[in-house]
Amino acid sequence: MVFIAASLYIQIESFTTPYSGILVETNSSLEWIIAKVQNDSIAANWDIAPGDRIISVDGQPTPKIFTAANENMLVGATRLEVLSNTGSPRLFIVAPTLKDKLENGLAFLMELFLIGVGGYALRKKPESRLIRRFFLLNVLIASTIITLFSDEVVVSSYLFSYCAIWLPYVMLSFYLLFAFRSIYSKFRLLLTGYLAYAFACSAFTAFFLLRREVYEWVSHLLNIIFLFTLLLMAGITAFYSKRLDRIEQNQLLLLFVGIFTSLMPYALLYALPELLWGSALIPAEYALIGLVPISGTLAYLLVQRQIVDMKFYITRLSVHSLYYSSVLVLFMLAAVWGSLLYATELFILFGLLTYGYRRILHRMQQRENRKKEWLEHQQLRMSLQLAEKRNIRDILKLSADLLHDLIEVQGLTLVYFDDDNLPLVYSTGIYLDTWAPGAATLPDNQDWNDRKEYAQVIELSHRPEEPQLGYLCLGPKTNQTLLSAEENRLVEKFRSEAIQMLLNARQTFRLRQKYEQLNKEQAAYHERRFRDLQTYSHLALEAREAEKIRISYFLHDDLLQNLIFLSRDLEELHDTGKYERERNATWLKCLYDTQRSIRSLSDQLYPHILDKGDLQEALHWLLRDMNRLNEIAVTLQYEAPGPEAFPSFVKANLFRAVRELIVNVFKHAEATEMHVRVWQAKDNLYCSVSDNGKGFAEAASRPQAARGPSFGLMSVCDQMEHLGGSADIDSVPGRGTTITLKLPLFKETTAP
Repeated sequence: MVFIAASLYIQIESFTTPYSGILVETNSSLEWIIAKVQNDSIAANWDIAPGDRIISVDGQPTPKIFTAANENMLVGATRLEVLSNTGSPRLFIVAPTLKDKLENGLAFLMELFLIGVGGYALRKKPESRLIRRFFLLNVLIASTIITLFSDEVVVSSYLFSYCAIWLPYVMLSFYLLFAFRSIYSKFRLLLTGYLAYAFACSAFTAFFLLRREVYEWVSHLLNIIFLFTLLLMAGITAFYSKRLDRIEQNQLLLLFVGIFTSLMPYALLYALPELLWGSALIPAEYALIGLVPISGTLAYLLVQRQIVDMKFYITRLSVHSLYYSSVLVLFMLAAVWGSLLYATELFILFGLLTYGYRRILHRMQQRENRKKEWLEHQQLRMSLQLAEKRNIRDILKLSADLLHDLIEVQGLTLVYFDDDNLPLVYSTGIYLDTWAPGAATLPDNQDWNDRKEYAQVIELSHRPEEPQLGYLCLGPKTNQTLLSAEENRLVEKFRSEAIQMLLNARQTFRLRQKYEQLNKEQAAYHERRFRDLQTYSHLALEAREAEKIRISYFLHDDLLQNLIFLSRDLEELHDTGKYERERNATWLKCLYDTQRSIRSLSDQLYPHILDKGDLQEALHWLLRDMNRLNEIAVTLQYEAPGPEAFPSFVKANLFRAVRELIVNVFKHAEATEMHVRVWQAKDNLYCSVSDNGKGFAEAASRPQAARGPSFGLMSVCDQMEHLGGSADIDSVPGRGTTITLKLPLFKETTAP
């Protein structure tokens, strides 16, 4: 806020009441006269000379004076009346020249760049010490640039003094923190010395400025410290760079070359000539422009280090920069030309530029909103779920195989439970094929302690009051002896490491779920209410039309053909009166087939068996009806307590979802076995459908509407979400698929 206030004040004063470059003094009559006109100033182009008497400044006889180093500078003047040595009065208007406007405009653009880059980095990572130091460095560089190019004297003098004092310390500390973070503590004493120097110089500078005194040795000291800092960075880089790896060495080389290349003009053309010969070769404002590329180099390296990610914002930043730069040019042209016609044309151009700028931003926003479609989101979520299962399974496999190699047991089983208490199991040795994914006989977590086939069952939890992550089940040793002390120590160490790895995996899974929940809440009224609904409605409409076509063909090719056949035979019987026993049997078969077809169609549209029995009976009927040809071995394990405590709409929706999964198994899985399991835990109803088919690695990228397993799975997932539940998908290519549906039964369940 201090920087913004100071920079705004300096910019406004530079354009309204710039420093004219006139030094004044009083004569023996206590009148103010011109003492000196500084070179390369506004007054240098006036017809004014030392000795001319000042009549008035802005209508006042006494001018505003800023005194420094025993020199009185005329400040804050816009109209100056002077009486020349020849006795002729003259009036001068103090206004910035075209060169001054261009220089101040350039300084303003550099200030926007520095503060924009530093502010963006700070907003993204405010907790980073390195980023805070980078922002402070950008603020100091921007302050230095704007004070050097300004036509305001008072505030610029104070601000530039403190920037020159603190800039070496901030630049050195950032350099060390970025390039030598691992050994940064070794430079603590050096940085403390720099900090003490900065505080001491700040105090002396405040004292000098209050007394309006300027000492030449202070300027020399600042130049010496600046040059010493450059040499110090070169020495530290040469001495410690060999301790870094190749990537860090390359980044250090780029940082070092960028800083030295940017500051060499100041060191060689200003600081050294000022110290050696008392006069610089070029002004300080042009020598210190090299500070701006330093910030660009640092920003590039921060992106390379993946500390700040700006790649996705380059286009937007470029559009903003182009617009504001163009607006600044238009204002400068309006101030220079000073014609009403030109001002009108520039105003029209400004309006067109603003309109185009707003349109571009709108188009960019629309493009960003179209990046994530509903189907891609569903695909990503399903693929992430599979990847998480695969990650957990890899951890279990690596851990179990490692322990099996360390101790001589006939086999072991490692069990992990996710937040829904759904088990993931990996076994070795004699238990290798015992627990297949989603097996109907897979025990619940409370049953693992009672498994008699294991010699020892160990719970995976740090303390008894903490939730269990799973179990480590050890089989008997190959020599039928007990575990030795060393083997027990290995098992205990393995248990601790397995707990930590599984905790990390669970934490990652929960963070991902939390991130998805936050995303879902933020996009509730934008993506889900518009894009999701539109896309899903389109696909659902296609699915509905496909279902209508299927029913139409079924009615036409099956039922209608049977009725036509019956009507023709009955007409023939009516006309001839001839009765045949064989034809009567054909009629009865046709009627029976029609009845069966109508019943099958009715059951597909709405399973009436749910009104007559419970969910268990409905699932038995569904499996029996789907497996009429005994294509695969089907097992149903129904463990929900009776009588059923869940509402009828929960039963109907769960039945439809399970039917969709079972149809997928028969049509697409190429399986020989299928297990359906229903159970209730706490306030949730679970149903898993598992098979030993071909499985899949990730969700289909573009499922066909109303066809294929992917759209069916997405429909099931969406249906479960609308009911307040979830669908957990676990699939391994070549080893089958397990899909577990979870529905809350009480407060969480809402009617569709």
